[in-house]
Amino acid sequence: MDPSTERCPWCNSFISRDQFIEVEARIRAEEKKRLADAEAVMRRRLELEKQEAEQKTRDDAAKQVASIAAERDSVLQKVQVLEAREAAIRQQARDEATLQARAAFEQLQLDKQNELAEQRAILETDRDQALLKTQAEFARERESWQKKIMEMDRQVQQKTANEIGEGAEVILHEKLKDAFPTDAITRIKKGQQGADIRQEIMYRGEVCGKILYDSKNRQDWKHAYVTKLREDQLEAHAEHGILTTTVFPSGQKELCMMSEIVVVNPARAIHIASILRRALIAMHVRGLSMKQRAEKTGRLYEFIVSRAYTQRFEQLAALTDEMLKLDVDEQKSHSSVWKKRGTLLTRQSNVMREIDTEISGIVEGGDRAASSAA
Repeated sequence: MDPSTERCPWCNSFISRDQFIEVEARIRAEEKKRLADAEAVMRRRLELEKQEAEQKTRDDAAKQVASIAAERDSVLQKVQVLEAREAAIRQQARDEATLQARAAFEQLQLDKQNELAEQRAILETDRDQALLKTQAEFARERESWQKKIMEMDRQVQQKTANEIGEGAEVILHEKLKDAFPTDAITRIKKGQQGADIRQEIMYRGEVCGKILYDSKNRQDWKHAYVTKLREDQLEAHAEHGILTTTVFPSGQKELCMMSEIVVVNPARAIHIASILRRALIAMHVRGLSMKQRAEKTGRLYEFIVSRAYTQRFEQLAALTDEMLKLDVDEQKSHSSVWKKRGTLLTRQSNVMREIDTEISGIVEGGDRAASSAA
């Protein structure tokens, strides 16, 4: 082998030394260029990976920030809801406290009123008992004197029982006509079947009810009086029957109910007639059925024979007697008498108004069956 030759690195043939050096130089240049290209490619790849990593980091950070912001907004919304609920609870608590305070105050006022009413009732009961005792004694004495006077009148005039009874009937007829001038009030002639007097209640030109009257001015009581009037009432289709008499069954006086007939002292007949008449007009105006009328009539009868009505009517009688007594003393002290009369008239008006209220409650109020169902 010639020392001045070398094998070619590419083709393995013999080349000169200078060619060999030139080939190696080219090979080194190409290798260097290849390494540089590979390094550049690697650098670009690393740069891209770095950019991708940074972008991913930024994206992850953005997502995390958005998640945190969303969570924060959710927490803020829950806080607002809780604050609103807390405010509502506070307001509800304040309202309930106000209502409880108001209810407690109203209950206190009601308890106070009830206590005062109980004390007033106790005082009024004591007063009424004392007044009733006095009135009862006065009524017994008055009845005794009335019977004596009537007996003396009978003896002096020497009239028969029929003549006396007819006189009482005439007086009752005149009183009814004076008290109820718009009604049709007629006397039934002697010998004709029926009661003594018939009253047709008129309201705006219409008959809205009938009341039959029998007047008895006898010395003894007979249940036949009631039986006959009840038969006459049913025959005439009258709503009420009133028997006026000064003599009553044993244990009764002034006013009682027997066989659905009102038995009453002549002095109280007009007042009872006024109550029944007012009830008939009210039932007619309201257009009540027969069943409703019967139920309310029964309750009305219960009231007019009740203790409450009797007490009030006795108060009226006592007040009337006091006013009559005042007339006797009027010349002694006019101013004092007038003042006292005004007070008595006011009290009388109040008692009458209480009676009217009770009657209106019976006639115009709800049915008892409806009240029980409620």
